[in-house]
Amino acid sequence: MQRNWCDLCRDSPDAGEPLVKCTACPRRFHKECCAAGTKGGEPWRCKACSAGAGSTAEDKKTGKVSKERTKLVRAAHAQLRARSRLFYLAEKDRLSPFVPLDRFTKLTEMKLGGAEGVKEKEVKATRIGPKESYIHAELREYQVDGVNWILGQYERGVGGILADEMGLGKTIQTLGFLATLKANGYPG
Repeated sequence: MQRNWCDLCRDSPDAGEPLVKCTACPRRFHKECCAAGTKGGEPWRCKACSAGAGSTAEDKKTGKVSKERTKLVRAAHAQLRARSRLFYLAEKDRLSPFVPLDRFTKLTEMKLGGAEGVKEKEVKATRIGPKESYIHAELREYQVDGVNWILGQYERGVGGILADEMGLGKTIQTLGFLATLKANGYPG
């Protein structure tokens, strides 16, 4: 699907006026919005791509940090997929009535470049109490249980649905979960 709006003002192009396309990314702009355009067929890059090119020392440092961060996130995702695989293999008998065989095969196959060496015992059990320094709220007992349940699902590599009555604190439980991941050094 072709993008048909200006990435700066989010407006569609005027009739017959083409948008200026960045040569390094899919962004498109009105000529007025990018205050440039292509001159004589020269390739043009938007400000975001030009800044990412490492024009200053700070840009280079930020790009390097970004690449390292991306590496960490990809490694964490590979470990998460490996933990999911272990969960599906351990629960095969319980899941088989509900999951078609071809889908189950896809869920349990190891992707190349994944975390093949991940073992169940390597997953650290993270649990919280009612008062954690990185959660700036006082959680009720059932909310602590909810956060710990979400953490358990995350550590197994599977998802879950946090559902209860309105007003019981699903948002604070989700924020507590994310704060716990950040406090324990998980990337992302």
